[in-house]
Amino acid sequence: MKKILIVLLGSLLILGGCFHMNEKTEEEKEQEGTTPVQDYVGQGYSFVDGDKSAERVKKHEEEIKQEAINYMKTTYKTDVKVNNVVPARNGAVVIVESEAPIQFTTSVIVKFVLNKKDEIASATSDEGEVEQAIVGGLYAKAYEKEFHHLDEFAEQLAKKYDLEGYTQDALDKTSPNGYQGKYYFVTLGYRDYLSVYNAYLNTPEISANDLRTLFIKDDPTNEKMTIAMRFFMEGDKLPKQEVVDNIAEAIFQELNLPKAIYPVTVYKNLIVNRVGLPDGENIDAEVSIK
Repeated sequence: MKKILIVLLGSLLILGGCFHMNEKTEEEKEQEGTTPVQDYVGQGYSFVDGDKSAERVKKHEEEIKQEAINYMKTTYKTDVKVNNVVPARNGAVVIVESEAPIQFTTSVIVKFVLNKKDEIASATSDEGEVEQAIVGGLYAKAYEKEFHHLDEFAEQLAKKYDLEGYTQDALDKTSPNGYQGKYYFVTLGYRDYLSVYNAYLNTPEISANDLRTLFIKDDPTNEKMTIAMRFFMEGDKLPKQEVVDNIAEAIFQELNLPKAIYPVTVYKNLIVNRVGLPDGENIDAEVSIK
């Protein structure tokens, strides 16, 4: 009997150890979970293999931030502040924000030198990402009144149809999508606006009037500019297609909005923490304002 009890006790200890090993940290639970969009502020946001470099990133965080700031200033003649430093494979993704002379959010990649764990390499960025963000910010500067009206009108639509949008913390920390608001972001191919982009690099303080002239030159029919509208339901059910079509029609009928193609998407309420993106199905519609 004693032998049997000892064997059982040993088995329980082994199983107990396995259960303990399989317990997930709060950070892992956040990464794997979802959060209502109105409560999402970046919890669990992460990149592949970020856990493997997290300690080094924390140790060298100030150096990493400064490298990202220097990269934006040297390469794009733009002063930025750092909103978030997220550990990634062998380095970090730094989410930065420019507030003047134009506003946008983008990301910079800072890696560690291979085989030199305490030395960081020069910063880089994904091809076209910063350039796209800059042109979006310039479009908002060129049409400041129209974008201000878009912010107000989108808020009216959200209240009318009981819709939600991203929190400011989520936009700052997890959404390096260029120029954006609570309910939208500007997306474009920056090579379609090279006159605008090059003018900014030559003269970062370029006036709104000069920018408007250049935007009309590069895109006279406003067919290359997109403002993606994104709303979230308050609950877990999607609206009828008719509701989304009505939102699109209201945007089409509204005066004094920025000229662009407007895809309209309504998502369910939840955000996938790890990627900061909507979870589940959506319903779409699209209009164009010329």
